[in-house]
Amino acid sequence: MFRTSCCFLLIVVSAFFAGTAVGQQYASECTLPNRQTGHCMPVKSCRPIYETFLRAKSENRKLSADEVANLQKFFCGTISNTVHVCCAATDIQLNADGLEILKKQEQCGVLTGNKVSNGVEAALFSFPWMALLVYNDTRDPYKCGGSLISERYVLTAAHCLKPDLHLVRLGEHRISTERDCLPNGLVCAPPVENIEIELAIPNYSFRRFSHDIALLRLKRAVQYQKHIKPICLPIYDELRPKRYPEYVISGWGRTDKAPISDVLMAAVIPFVELPECQTVLQKYRLRSRLNESHICAGNRNLVDSCDGDSGGPLGYKDMYNGHPRFIQFGVVAFGVNLCGEGDSPNVYTNVSHYLQWITDNISN
Repeated sequence: MFRTSCCFLLIVVSAFFAGTAVGQQYASECTLPNRQTGHCMPVKSCRPIYETFLRAKSENRKLSADEVANLQKFFCGTISNTVHVCCAATDIQLNADGLEILKKQEQCGVLTGNKVSNGVEAALFSFPWMALLVYNDTRDPYKCGGSLISERYVLTAAHCLKPDLHLVRLGEHRISTERDCLPNGLVCAPPVENIEIELAIPNYSFRRFSHDIALLRLKRAVQYQKHIKPICLPIYDELRPKRYPEYVISGWGRTDKAPISDVLMAAVIPFVELPECQTVLQKYRLRSRLNESHICAGNRNLVDSCDGDSGGPLGYKDMYNGHPRFIQFGVVAFGVNLCGEGDSPNVYTNVSHYLQWITDNISN
């Protein structure tokens, strides 16, 4: 009953302000009732507004006339059929619905116990969240990777969203084989799943070298199996600011013998502080300005992410809600395309910096 009442009230507020929010965009600046600057966010991403609904729910009542009148002052538009309110920066929280979706991924990041070496073939079943993006390009059909984060969403890089992006392949290990099996041939993975893309969602501020992150909404929900499971994201407060001495990357990127690896590869690479990374990139005349939305890592033992790895995950194992799990902290974004042959690390989009955007979009 309450859920219906809340939804009805939100519709009433939307209807009352219909036409006033033309041109509004997600997270765009807006003016709060106190004339301070806020950001236009979904209701469930704005703590005090959302708490108003939760309070009424806990008291088993409808919103009062005063509460509705107050909510109307914060309304800033309906974007993608979702009511948005003007929210102070200090009041913005991870979207409650999107956060709940991620918390329900109880199989995320489950470790197989296989040790990752530098630049070697990954063990079968060791990275079940890996997604291979397939393009309508006979010469280069596998330009990017990604990571499965829920039954319907794959996380990747925005620069991977090409017009010829065709579908997402899940459960892949060795591209050239029909079925992937352990060396003894006694255990084989189920067939791969090719799933069409319902919607590609680049970050609203994407441009070269910045905000290089995107979501792919699959046309259907995937069923988790031994070779298809989601990766964990750093949704808990203690995980978001963490940095590790090294990270793990995986993908089908270019090797010294082929334009793309036929088999999923994995490597351990070192973390690089942003100032050092900035200096090295400038040496190669890559004039990107790095900030907290980036992570730098790579270049040790001639191992690094490379062409074909774009959009794939940078992660590490840590405790996640009391369990040891593999957690994604970065998305392969850009570098100087040396593929570990020079002294330049690669740059990764910092997933923690975009959890707000991720939870807002997967909640729709």
